[in-house]
Order: sequence, then C-alpha cells, then structure tokens
Amino acid sequence: MWLPLDEHVVQLWIPQIKALDDRYKAATVDDGQALDQFHRLPGPDMRGWRHPRILTGDLGHSLRSAGAIGTGPDTA
Repeated sequence: MWLPLDEHVVQLWIPQIKALDDRYKAATVDDGQALDQFHRLPGPDMRGWRHPRILTGDLGHSLRSAGAIGTGPDTA
C-alpha cells in the first residue's frame, strides 16, 4: 500500500496507523485456537486471529464455549 505514496506522506501517516493498530490490539485478544473452532485458517502462515477482549452476548457465549478467555462487561 505504501509503494505509490510519497515518502513524506508515508512518514505523516505511520504514527496515526500505529496508534490505531495499538488500540485494536488493546481491545482484542490473539486467540486463533478458539476462533479456529468456527473458521478454519486457510493455511499455517495465517496467524493472528483476534477476538474482542470483552466477551458479551452470543459472540461471547460462543467464544467462551470454544475455550476463549476474555473479560465480561462488568469486569472490563
């Protein structure tokens, strides 16, 4: 994605993208094992499946039943 962009533009956007990436990682858990119960990974090099850290509702129930560890809304 960066190749067609001017170096100056890339340098301006890197901190913003990193900040968003950090927020995403803080709000999710890297847990391919639980998610693999529902969607098979297309290949061994496809890692990094993440689910919400706060598990609520039907998604939370399903992920917990598959062994996911997270927090409930009352403990977040």
